[in-house]
Amino acid sequence: MFDDEEHTAKYRLHRPAYPKKIFEHILDYYFDGKVTDEKIPLALDVGCGNGQATVDLSSFCERVIGIDASANQISYAIPKDNIQYQCHTAEDLSFLQPNSVDLITIATTLHWLDIEIFLEEAKRVLKPRTGVLAIWTYALGTLDNPKADAMYHEFHHVLLFPYWNAKRWLADDYYQSLVPLLPYKSTLCQYTIENRTETTIGHFLGFIESLSACQTYRKQNGEDAYHEMLSVLRDKLIKSYHKPRLRNDYDDAVDFDSIAMTISSPNRLYLMKKNQM
Repeated sequence: MFDDEEHTAKYRLHRPAYPKKIFEHILDYYFDGKVTDEKIPLALDVGCGNGQATVDLSSFCERVIGIDASANQISYAIPKDNIQYQCHTAEDLSFLQPNSVDLITIATTLHWLDIEIFLEEAKRVLKPRTGVLAIWTYALGTLDNPKADAMYHEFHHVLLFPYWNAKRWLADDYYQSLVPLLPYKSTLCQYTIENRTETTIGHFLGFIESLSACQTYRKQNGEDAYHEMLSVLRDKLIKSYHKPRLRNDYDDAVDFDSIAMTISSPNRLYLMKKNQM
């Protein structure tokens, strides 16, 4: 899904960081609310991509293994001394012993998987009584300019609609439709973490290019159509945010990397603990 080298590079550069509050909730849940300097011994970050969540986890864990099915994503992963990256699918964790992992995280990736097979593997490798499974995602988000936001939603739900993998829509309700599949329901905690990202139109367009639907559009319609689509989107965003001194001041001279914008994109976090032997 994110295996093309150019796509992988854009993914690393332009995907937003996760809120620190997510990791604070995970720590609080893992240690049962106890304030401590202890670290989680071993975490497995599933579908780690280029290591965005993996690196954040590494500050709170003795050791982190990040896995991804894409060798390209692994090759672009952010290095750190206590992180080991490996190319594996989420549905086959046979390289891990049963009851050996303290924490499994899966950030905005669950919807791409064979969910039931992955969850069986997660249950197998988590440590009994203390092992925690943390799953989170975010959806489309909202732009701080009403005109731009309406155009952004139309872009996703109309123009790109035929190019989205059907699994992607599972994230639109923040995985609520997947809750019946989750294990250890008696331990389940849910949190909604607000997240506001200040960015620029240039950086935001890089994020748009990292979307799987954009790359599918590119493959099916060719380079000219793809760049024309991005050019139209760029011009609409500039006209929404940029207030020119002159009527005809909308041109290529506009530095869209200097035009600020804010995206509000809540994250939904699900935490559960292996409450059995």
